[in-house]
Amino acid sequence: MCGRYALQRDVDELVEGFEVEEVALGPGGPLRSANVAPTTAPPVVLERFRKGEPDAPPSRSLRALRWGLVPSWSKDASGGPRALNARAETLLEKPSFAQAALARRCLVPVDAWYEWQVSPVARDDAGEPLKQPFAVSAADGSVLSLAGVYEFWQDPAGTPGHPARWLVSFAVVTTAAEPGLDRLHARMPLVVPPDLRDAWLDPTLDDAEDVGALLGAVPRDQFATSLRAHPVPRAVGDVRQDGPHLLAEVPAADLRGVVDLRTGEVVGA
Repeated sequence: MCGRYALQRDVDELVEGFEVEEVALGPGGPLRSANVAPTTAPPVVLERFRKGEPDAPPSRSLRALRWGLVPSWSKDASGGPRALNARAETLLEKPSFAQAALARRCLVPVDAWYEWQVSPVARDDAGEPLKQPFAVSAADGSVLSLAGVYEFWQDPAGTPGHPARWLVSFAVVTTAAEPGLDRLHARMPLVVPPDLRDAWLDPTLDDAEDVGALLGAVPRDQFATSLRAHPVPRAVGDVRQDGPHLLAEVPAADLRGVVDLRTGEVVGA
């Protein structure tokens, strides 16, 4: 799954890296945080056709969308915080995500995503298994792009015609965790490599069979080739905490009952 991540890139770097044509992040600017949490509005990359220009190519933009997808048919926005993730295996079947998967795909830029490993041996003072957070990032330090889908929801109680009546929200697509990363959790975000970013964003790719093929084309061996993971401070579990220190690697000497993702050995038992 994906329930917390870090993004600390400047807008200019995201614009260049994702070949963005338009930036629409609102008056508050981008959310740069080492602890991005659900219901916040981080930067997301998407492509849409321009209104009134049916013959023009789609435009790629960087927009602030709320994390937690609210389906267009929802009576209210209360379900958004629960729809943080969408399973790749059922993406084209679930009513909440199926239409978005065909017409409204996006990319979620991240420096790393966090996952908590439950220790098989170590326990806290209350007798509960210790949980050690890890950050999963690109081995070369580049920004990752997580597959996402987004949706428009109109508040029936809002003022007709007012932009604030519309909520645009997204969910991160997840898949079965790769070997090694499955020592953190059974699920992980679907990481779209650079050579598939254009296809994932392309709104003209709207056939279910083609989208299914695209989902199947995303490699599932990236932890063996281009991803790394390291333990980070438990402070990341507090949404009020922020700053680069949350991404700092915890020394092996400070670990208790942590399973090495590569070897399976227990460290600090």
